[in-house]
Amino acid sequence: MSSDAAKFEADFSFVCEAVSGFFSSASIQKGLDAIDEVGITGWEKWWQVEFAIWLSEHEDIGDWAMEEVFLTDLRRRTEKDTIAIDMGFRMKGCSTDEMLFLELKQNDDWRRCIENMIKDAEKVETAQERSVDSKVKIRNFFVVGVYRNTDVSKKQVHDYIEQRAQQEDIPFERQHVFTKFIPNTPFGVTVF
Repeated sequence: MSSDAAKFEADFSFVCEAVSGFFSSASIQKGLDAIDEVGITGWEKWWQVEFAIWLSEHEDIGDWAMEEVFLTDLRRRTEKDTIAIDMGFRMKGCSTDEMLFLELKQNDDWRRCIENMIKDAEKVETAQERSVDSKVKIRNFFVVGVYRNTDVSKKQVHDYIEQRAQQEDIPFERQHVFTKFIPNTPFGVTVF
């Protein structure tokens, strides 16, 4: 396995563990349950802030950033000259000039959530290597989506992602898709 492939595997595992750990928190589960009960929509910012707080307290995280701005390569498909990636963080012991980046998505409909995740992944593909202000490099990038999990299996979610990736000509490896149904809530989370 090449060093880039090994780094990607380690990063994917770390992100999945971090996302799983975050959503295992009783306070986050209580918040999600309240969001569902009250019928709140558009709660991505709440999630982003709570995740930032969680990252700041995580013993293996060195730094984190929200809304890191990157110039885009206008030779590729893009309608804007910059994009802001929701979350970035650096694991302790890793280079200080690169971070793992995540785009966070939320939608009640799991298919719509996956569609939005794919669109964000395509947008980030147009980003230049380093951010505008802090000049931090994208070590690896993942999308994380939360959706209502009523009547959907992990296999259905993974099959749909695979189908859409093939349709959009996006490289896809099934072992790099993680789905967890969040305990004590009607939500699921997927990472790819």
